[in-house]
Amino acid sequence: MKIQPYWIEDEARKISGTTFKVQPAFTPYAIADGNLVTGQQQNSGAEAAELVIELLTAK
Repeated sequence: MKIQPYWIEDEARKISGTTFKVQPAFTPYAIADGNLVTGQQQNSGAEAAELVIELLTAK
């Protein structure tokens, strides 16, 4: 049984004009693109939250 049938990175790379950025596994990493904030793996919650706060306080 395959636990993970596909990888988000593989699917994102199929979309024209998409840039998929990653850091080494288990490294905290978050990025904002406009109002979209996303973090890599479970270790990025604090970084993602900081970006959300920055976006909310900038308006």
